[in-house]
Formats: sequence, structure tokens, C-alpha cells
Amino acid sequence: MKSISDQEQGIAVTTTPLSVYDTYDKCKKNIILFLICCFGFLASFDEVAYLPALLEMVKDLETTKTFGLLTISIYLFAMSISSLIWGVFADYYGRKPIAIFGLAAFILCSIGCYFSPNIYIMLFFRTLQGCFISVSVVIGQGTIADIYQSNSRGTPYGVFYAFYFAAGLLGPALGGEICQYYGWRSTFTLVAMIAFVLFISYVLIVPETQHYKVICKYQIQRKIIVLELDQVSKPTLTNPCLPLSYLIDSTIIPYIVVLTCSYIAVNCSLLLAPTELGEAPYFFQPDIIGILFIPIASAFLIGSVIGGKLSDLITIKYFQDSKVLEGRMLPGLLFSILISIGLSIYGWTFQNAIHVSVPILGQILAGFGQAASRPGVVSYFTVKYQEHSASIIAANIFVQQLSTSIVLTFTVQIVQIIHEGLFFTILAVCNILTTMIAAVNICRKLNLSKSLEKNSLL
Repeated sequence: MKSISDQEQGIAVTTTPLSVYDTYDKCKKNIILFLICCFGFLASFDEVAYLPALLEMVKDLETTKTFGLLTISIYLFAMSISSLIWGVFADYYGRKPIAIFGLAAFILCSIGCYFSPNIYIMLFFRTLQGCFISVSVVIGQGTIADIYQSNSRGTPYGVFYAFYFAAGLLGPALGGEICQYYGWRSTFTLVAMIAFVLFISYVLIVPETQHYKVICKYQIQRKIIVLELDQVSKPTLTNPCLPLSYLIDSTIIPYIVVLTCSYIAVNCSLLLAPTELGEAPYFFQPDIIGILFIPIASAFLIGSVIGGKLSDLITIKYFQDSKVLEGRMLPGLLFSILISIGLSIYGWTFQNAIHVSVPILGQILAGFGQAASRPGVVSYFTVKYQEHSASIIAANIFVQQLSTSIVLTFTVQIVQIIHEGLFFTILAVCNILTTMIAAVNICRKLNLSKSLEKNSLL
């Protein structure tokens, strides 16, 4: 890499070589991982914390349920579009300055949501919230790719998504209690406080992790030759739409589709649950609705950790020296089958007003499958495109958030026409089909790789 060569920086070639991943000790990695997992927690928590009191918000702002649900879908839409910009900026300017800017702006937007006098101002600030909170999701996952080697990324990604999905379901539990006593606006006060603590912690503790900048730092300040010196090129500022090129990459798009279908399905079930439980025949109060989300949150947490760990174990045992990087995704794709089973149970039991424990069980199965399938796929993305890890993450977020925001906008109307059972059965079928296509594609590549190895031996 000529831009930071030894001669230009006056660094002795005899200095000790060091891998960029070894610039962080285990303790520092754990601290960084915890903070960026809190980024994921914040993004998911803010999305749904006021869901148990959605009907109260609708009444307070004198609007309709459709506009109330639009505060969720527009949030996801803004995340999808803005993630492309933040992914490109994070790969060029580095992780830290973009994260600091995004968190600071998000705090101001949360305050704006609290003081919104009507639904239109509320929608405006929710849009800005979505734009800036996507920074935390993009940079959080990009940072994992910066500090963990390729064979050990599944586990930290599993932990990241454990925080992300658990917050999405613990959010209603905690938000329901707060809304019950202090009103729905109080959730935005809590969100702003969490974001402020994360902002201060990130500024003080987390260093810049983008590989090129880390290499420059060690080359200049510590005079240590980094092993990845010739593998990392100087980043360039590209068109924010460039990450969309990954969507025509046949080695990427089948797995983005798998994540997108599961994300849409689980978010639809999450969105409808509070309104289903708050109306006939259940008539639960917001605090009880929140409590019912706790077992679902546990399923997401456990599923993420198990899925991430299995991805690393399978990679190390069977695919460490394999050229088929996709092999790390196989355990997650098996768990993905649970999503379809859970969705079918959830939809038909809600439609037939069966005891609340049964649809909750369906959501537990769907949540576990969704959480367990994600870490292996995301780690594959970042291993395949290490230098542009934030951009590939942004492309994935763009597709799944944009698709989900569109579907959520019309979910209520669709359910009113075809009812819950058929709606979630359609989502279940879409999920199983995309999973099967991805699994067949991986198995085909594995068989082809084995055939080539046999021919080379002959």
C-alpha cells in the first residue's frame, strides 16, 4: 500500500509485525462489543417502545390507527435510505466521527418527538430519528468486522443481534410500564437518556477501528508493521448508491432475500400483537401487553447467541480452509425453518381467538429462528467484503428496512381483508421458499468444490 509505505513514514522494517486484529486485547474487544451492541439495542428499542400505548398516542394526537402505525413504517423507511449514505461515509471517514454525529443528532430528534403537538410533526421527527439511528446499526456491525477475525465473527454478531432483537421485544415491556404511569411521550425521554449515556461512553472509550486508519496509526505512532499492510487500500469516497451494486451480486442477493423475508414476517407479528392483545377478546392493558413480550425477547436473545456460536464452530471445524465461505450459514438456515412454523401458529391462533399463550408460543418459535439465522449470514457478508464491510451492511439494511416499511404500511388493511391466518401463512411460505433456495445454492457450491478438489488430486 504505497500511500503509507515504510519509506514515506520512516518506519524501520525490522519492527515487530502485528495483525490489525491483535491491536485490541480481549478486554478491550469485550468493552467495544458491549457498547456497539448497545447501539443495536437503542435502534430497536426506540422503534417499538411506545407500541403498547399506540392506541393512546392515536387518541392523544387525534389521528387514526393507520397514521399511528405509519410512525413505525416511516422510521424503518428512513433507516433504509440513510443507511446507504452512512455505510459509504463510515468506510471513508472512519467509524468514530460518523457515529458521534449520528448519535448527537438522534438525541435532538428524540426530544423533538417528545414535544410533537400533532401527528405531522411526530412523523417529521420520527423520520429524522430513523435517518440518524441507522448510523448505530451500520457502524455497530461494521466495527465487529474491524476487530474480529473472519473465523470468529459469528459469536459477536450473535451477541449484537441478541441485544438488537431483545430490545425490540423488551422495549414494549419496559415501554408499557412507563406509558402506564407517565404517558406515551415518556418513552422518548428514556430513549434520549439512553442515547446520551451511549454517546458519552462511545466518545471516551471506543477508538477508531477502520482498518486503514488503524494501520496508519500504528505505522506512524508505534512503528509497528501491520501484517495486513498490503491487503488494505486507501479508502475512496464513492457514490452512496454504490452499495446497491451488491444487490446484483449472485453470491450476496439470495441471502439478503432470506434475511429480508424473515425480518418482514417477524416485524409484522410484532406490530400487530399490541393491537390484537388490546382489543377483543383479550382487552389487556399496556403494562400486561409489555410483560407478554418478555418470553419472546428471551427467545431472540438465546437464538442469536446459539446461532452465532454454531456459525463459528461449523466454520472452524469444516470450512476454515475451504474456499466456500457460504458454509458458515448452514446452521442458521436450518433454524430458519422455525420461522415458518411459528408464523403459521401465530396467525391462525390469533384469528381464532385461542388462548393468548398459543400465539405467544408461535412468536417465540419465529423469533428464535429469525435470531439464530442472522449471525452466520451477516458474518459471511463482512468476510467476503472486508474493506467495504460498512457498505455491505448498509445494502442489507436498505433492502430489509425498505421492504419492511412498505409491507408494514399496508399490513392493517391486508389483515382486514384476508385475516391473520392467511396473511401469516403467506409470509411463512415466502420464508421457507427463500431458505430452501439459499440452502440449495450453498450445497451446490460445496459439491462443486469437492469435485474440483478430487480432480486436482487425480
